[in-house]
Amino acid sequence: MSGQLMRKLRISAQHAHRLDYSNSVGGIWLDKGEWELLKAEGLAGSLNAIVTQTWQNKIRQETALNNFVEIYESKFGKETYKKAKEIRQWLQSQPQKADLRAYLLAEDPYSAEK
Repeated sequence: MSGQLMRKLRISAQHAHRLDYSNSVGGIWLDKGEWELLKAEGLAGSLNAIVTQTWQNKIRQETALNNFVEIYESKFGKETYKKAKEIRQWLQSQPQKADLRAYLLAEDPYSAEK
């Protein structure tokens, strides 16, 4: 034991489970069942990668994306959210997307007053 606090590192965005990692000694502490979980997820050979900032940042990005998907599906409903994503993807590919957005968002796009 180094007497230092250990960091809790997630192994993936799909699991809330966290491994204990010591920066001071560069070691990972595995609790009961964690090695089996790592093997089942195909991550047993990736322990060195799991402790990197790049890996942890990727997990944070995936978690944020999953959270937003849940929020949007809950707010709009699955079918409406799916359609909105399709429209958004189409709109992003258009060369005049700013003008298209303005047209879509205008209360009356044919009025000279608004």
